[in-house]
Amino acid sequence: MVVYYAVVKGDPLDSGGNSQVVGGNPRSTIEGPDGQEREQAYLGHEAWCAACQSFGVIVADAAISDYLRGTDETIGAKEAVGGDIVICKCERHPRVLSEYGRQVEYIDDGWKPASASAASSTGSAASRHDEQFTLRDAAGKVLRDTYYTIRMPSGGILHGVTDSRGCTGRYSTNGAQRIALYLGHREA
Repeated sequence: MVVYYAVVKGDPLDSGGNSQVVGGNPRSTIEGPDGQEREQAYLGHEAWCAACQSFGVIVADAAISDYLRGTDETIGAKEAVGGDIVICKCERHPRVLSEYGRQVEYIDDGWKPASASAASSTGSAASRHDEQFTLRDAAGKVLRDTYYTIRMPSGGILHGVTDSRGCTGRYSTNGAQRIALYLGHREA
């Protein structure tokens, strides 16, 4: 079973800097952990990549079963989820990290509706890893609202704040790779 989360305007990309989703549907909003309503992002919406200084569109690349993505018929697009990529000028297209849209989750347990064919599956779930960390102090108490820094295998630096359960954002890598986690914000 794999859990995916919705993407909203303002969610970061794993390319670091101020890379973020800039497009969203104003008719569909999700409240973030900070109480702010943000526009939900759909495939085809734009994101800014600070690494290559260009805009790109979000395309499906997360290993989620296609039937789990909702479709907004008014814009004719399916929902974006954490792990999708942005087609920008970078050689390795950055992934979208769901940080603010995590109130909406999609649980992919491998079940497929009878009408779904095996060909509709991406088949690449085994090569992708999607990790989240729960931060605890020495006594085992969760560290809520704690600043942290993640260094991705690509060298990108991402900052975040743990949620009310002490959980970090969810970070995706292609294959098993090492992610460095630091408490507090640290410059590389």
